[in-house]
Amino acid sequence: MKKIILLFTLAFIAQISIAQKTIYYTQPEQLFNRGKEMFLGGNWEGAEQLLKKFVAGSDDTYLSEEAAYMMAVSSFYRGSDNSGYIMEAFLDAHPETIHRDQVNFLIGSYHFDKKEWQAAGERFNQADLDYLTLSEQEDYSFRSAYTQLQLGNKEEATRLFGLLSQNSNKYRDAAAFYLGYIEYSSGNYAEALRRFERLQNHPEYSEEVAFYTAQATFFDGKIEEAVSLSEAFVQRYPASEHLTEAYRVLGNSYYRLGQASRAVSYYERYLSGVDRPLRGDAYFLGLSYFETGNYSKAVQMFQQAVGEPDELTQNAQLQLGQTYLRLNQKQSAQMAFEAASRNNFNPQVRETAMFNYALLAHETNFSVFSESITLFENFLKEFPNSPHKNQVNDILAETFLTTKDYNAALNAINRISNPGRRILEAKQMVLFQLGAQAFINGNMNEATQHFNNSISLGNQDAKARNNAYFWRGETYYRMGNYSNAASDFRQFTQNATSTDENYSLGWYNLGYALFKQQQYNQAVNAFQQYISAEKTRNRPEYADALNRIGDSYYFNRNFNEAERFYAQAADINPSSADYAAYQRAFVMGLQRNYQGKITALDNLMRNHPNSQYFDDALYEKSRALTMLNRESEAIAVLQRLVNDFPKSPLASQGGVQLGQLYYNTGNYQQSITAYKNVISNFPGSDDARNALISLETVYRDMNDIDNYVKYANSLPGGMRITPSRQDSLTYLAAESVYMRGNRADAESAMTKYIQSYPNGAYSSDAHYYLGVIADERKNQDLALSHFRKVIDAGNIKFLDNALIYTAQTEYGKGNFRQALADYSRLANSARNATNKQLGQMGVVRTQSKLGGYHEAARAATELLSNSNLSPETVTEARYLRGKAYQQTNETDNAMADFQFVANDTRSVYGAEAQFILADTYYRWKSYDRAESQVKEFMQKGTPHQYWMARALIVLSDTYLAKGDEFQAKQYIESLKSNYKGDEADIQQMINERLNN
Repeated sequence: MKKIILLFTLAFIAQISIAQKTIYYTQPEQLFNRGKEMFLGGNWEGAEQLLKKFVAGSDDTYLSEEAAYMMAVSSFYRGSDNSGYIMEAFLDAHPETIHRDQVNFLIGSYHFDKKEWQAAGERFNQADLDYLTLSEQEDYSFRSAYTQLQLGNKEEATRLFGLLSQNSNKYRDAAAFYLGYIEYSSGNYAEALRRFERLQNHPEYSEEVAFYTAQATFFDGKIEEAVSLSEAFVQRYPASEHLTEAYRVLGNSYYRLGQASRAVSYYERYLSGVDRPLRGDAYFLGLSYFETGNYSKAVQMFQQAVGEPDELTQNAQLQLGQTYLRLNQKQSAQMAFEAASRNNFNPQVRETAMFNYALLAHETNFSVFSESITLFENFLKEFPNSPHKNQVNDILAETFLTTKDYNAALNAINRISNPGRRILEAKQMVLFQLGAQAFINGNMNEATQHFNNSISLGNQDAKARNNAYFWRGETYYRMGNYSNAASDFRQFTQNATSTDENYSLGWYNLGYALFKQQQYNQAVNAFQQYISAEKTRNRPEYADALNRIGDSYYFNRNFNEAERFYAQAADINPSSADYAAYQRAFVMGLQRNYQGKITALDNLMRNHPNSQYFDDALYEKSRALTMLNRESEAIAVLQRLVNDFPKSPLASQGGVQLGQLYYNTGNYQQSITAYKNVISNFPGSDDARNALISLETVYRDMNDIDNYVKYANSLPGGMRITPSRQDSLTYLAAESVYMRGNRADAESAMTKYIQSYPNGAYSSDAHYYLGVIADERKNQDLALSHFRKVIDAGNIKFLDNALIYTAQTEYGKGNFRQALADYSRLANSARNATNKQLGQMGVVRTQSKLGGYHEAARAATELLSNSNLSPETVTEARYLRGKAYQQTNETDNAMADFQFVANDTRSVYGAEAQFILADTYYRWKSYDRAESQVKEFMQKGTPHQYWMARALIVLSDTYLAKGDEFQAKQYIESLKSNYKGDEADIQQMINERLNN
C-alpha cells in the first residue's frame, strides 16, 4: 500500500501550496483550482463547466492534462451515456498519464453498469489494483469478481469473492452470497446451503437466499424439504421474480412424490409465467395430466417435451403414443410409437415403442409402405427373447393378408424357412392378390403366372384358390383363350357357394367363354344358371345374358326361342334395349314375318334415335320391304341409309342393293348413280367390285357398253377389266401361302403381286398382310407404311385393324396429332362396338396429350355413354375427363370424376385420384377434408406408393396449416424412414419440409 500513501501525500502538499498562492494566480489558474475543488467535492457538473473554460483559455500542458482527466472522470460519475468513450479518448490522448489505472477501472465500471461483461473484464485486467484507493480496490474486486462470474470463469470469481469475504466489510455479505451461488450452480448443494444459511435473514439477500436454498435442496434430492421451503418462499415473496421457477420446482416435486393433482396445480402456474416450459417439466406435466385423465393437455405437454434426439424425446414420444391410444386416435398413436422406435437411447423404450407401432400398423391397416411386415421381422431379430415374441409371430401371418404391398409380403414369406399352415394360407391369398393387381393394371401374362402359383398351393386357403380360378378365367378370356377361360369358370362355379360375391358372375363369364367357342347349347345353360343366381335384375349383365341366350338360340336356328329371349331383354332394360329390339326384328324376318319385322324396326328407330344399330335397322327394313315387293318404299329407306350414314359399312351393301332396286324398277340412271357411289366411296372393297359387275349389266341393257368400258378403265383402284382375272388369281395364290403360315414365301408372293399390279384390285389387301408380317418382325416403320396404304385405299375389310395399328404406333412414338387423326377415323368408321370404343378412348388420350381439354372431356363423355364398357375403360376415361375438367376450370365435374376413380386404389388412376382430391382440398384450405381424404387413402392402401408418398406430404402440409407442427413433422419423418422410392421430387419435398 506504500504507493497509494505516497500519491495521496503528494496530492495533499500540492493542494496546500496552491491554496497559499491563490491570490497570485492568473484568471485561468483560478478556473482550474475552482474546478478542481468542485471535482474533489463531488460537484461533477460544476467541475466540468469550470474545467472546460480553463482548457479553452490555458496553454499549460500539465494542468490541461489534469483538467481533461477530471472532466473524463466527472462524466462517468454524473452518469453520462458516452462517458466510456470520453475516458477512452483521454487515454488515447495521454497514454503515459499517471491516472491510467483509475481510468481503466472506471471504463471497466462503465461497461459493468451496462452489463457488457467481456469489455468490462478486459478493462479491469488493464487496471493495477495497487494503484487504486482502498475504496476503489474494494469496488474493483467485487466488480471484477462479478464480471468473471458472468463470463463463466467460476474459478477466478471464487478466488476474488473469497478475498472479499475475508477482507471487505462493504462486500463481505455479497461475496458470501455469490460464493454460495457458485457452489449451487456447480452442483455443490451441501456447500451452497452452508453458505446461504448465515444470510437467510439478511435484509438484502434473504429473498435470493430463500429461493436458492429451496432450489439447492430440490437438486440435492431432498424433495419433501424442498417442497416445504418452496411453499414458504411462495407465501413470503408473492411478487418475487423467482416465483415462476418456484412453481416449477413445486410441480416437479409433487410429481416425484406421486401427487399428480397438486403437481398439475403448480405446473399450470408455472406455465402461465413462461412462453415455453422446459422440456423435462413439460414431460412431467404431461405425465401428471395423463395420470389425472386429462389426455388432451397431456398430448400438448408431451409434444413440447419432444426436441433434439435424446432419451427425453424418446420417452415423450412413447408416452404420446400411449396418450393418443387413450383418446382413441390410433393413427396419431402409431406415428408417435414409430418416432420413439427410431431411436435407441433406451432399448426398453425402443422395444415397447416398436411393438406398439407394429401392432397398430397391423390393427389399423395404416401400414402404407408395408412397415408392419418389416417391423415385425426386425422386432423378432432385435428382441428374440421379448415377452411379445409369440404374439408377434401370430400377427405376422395376419399382416401378410392386410398389407397392400403384396410384393413385400411375398418376399417376407419367402424368407421364412419352414412356414406353417397359417403362413401358407397367407401366401396363397397374397399370390391371388398379386394376380388381381396385375390384372387391374393390364399385365395379363404376369396375372396368369400369379394365379397359377396361387392355385398350385392346393387348398391352404380354399377361398383364395377358387377366386384365383375365377380371375385366371377372366385373364384367359381377355387374352382370347376361351377354352382355358371356360375350364376355369367351370371350376370356380363347381367350388363356389351361392353366397360367394362372384358366384353369379362365374356362370355369366362361363356362358360367354362357351358362346365365343360357338358351344351354344352349353352357353345357354350357363347363362340360364346366371339368371337364376342373379338377385339384382337391373344389372346390365342380366339383360345382356338374355340377349346372349337369344343369340345362342338364333345361331341354332331356334328362332321362336330367340325372339322370346330378345323380348325379355328389351323389357328388363329398356334404356339399352336397342340390340335386343334389332335382333328380335331380325329373327322375325327369318321367320318370314316381314311386316312384324318392319314394325319392330320402326319402333327401334323411334325409341332409340341414337342407337348404333340405326343403320342396321334401315338396311334390314329395306330388305323386309323388298321381300313384300314394296320396292319403292325400300328405295326410300336405302336412300336414307346411304345419305345419313355414308361411312357405315352397310352403306356399301345398301348402295349395291339400291342400284339393284333402281334397275329392277327400270330406273337405269339412278341405278348407275347408286353403283358408281359405291365404287367411289368404297374403292377396293368387295361391294365396289360387285357394283362394277352389276353396272356392266345396266349399261348392257342400255346398249351403252362403250361408256361402261371407258368408265371402268378410268378407275384408279385396279377395277380395270382386261387383266382382272390374272390379277385375282395372282393375289389369291399369294393369300393362300399366307394362310398356310409360311410368312417368308407369303411376303415374297405379296410383294411380287404388288410389283406386278401396283393398282391391282387386291393391292390394299396385300399391303395389309405385308404390314402384319412386318409387325411380327418388329419392323414398325415398314408396317406403318403398308397399313397406311390400306387406310388410303379405304379397304373396309381391314380398315379397323389398320387404323388400330397406326393409331397405337403413332401414339407410342409421341406423334399425337397423327394418332388423333387415326383414332378419330376409327371411332367414326369402326365396324363393331369394341373397335369404336377403342377409337373413342384413343381420342380421349390424344386430346389430353395435345392439350385439347374441351375435346377430351367431350370425347370421354361420349365414350362413357356406352353401357357395356369394361371397368378398366370406365376408370381411365373418367380419370382423363377429370384431368381435362381441371384444365378447363370445371372443378365440380373434375372432383366428381376423381371421387369415382379414387374408389379403387389398386389402379394407378385411383391412387393418383386420391392424391388429387386431398391436394385440391388442401389448396381450398378445407384442411379437415384434406386430412380425411388422405386417411381414407391410407386405409385403402395402394401398390402405387409414389402417390401415397405425395398424399402423406399433403397431410403433413395440412397439419402445418392447422398449426399442428408436431404432427406435420412426424408424418414427414415417418415418410423419410419408410418410403422405399428414390424419386428426386419426393426426396426434395421431404428435405425442404424437414429443413424448414
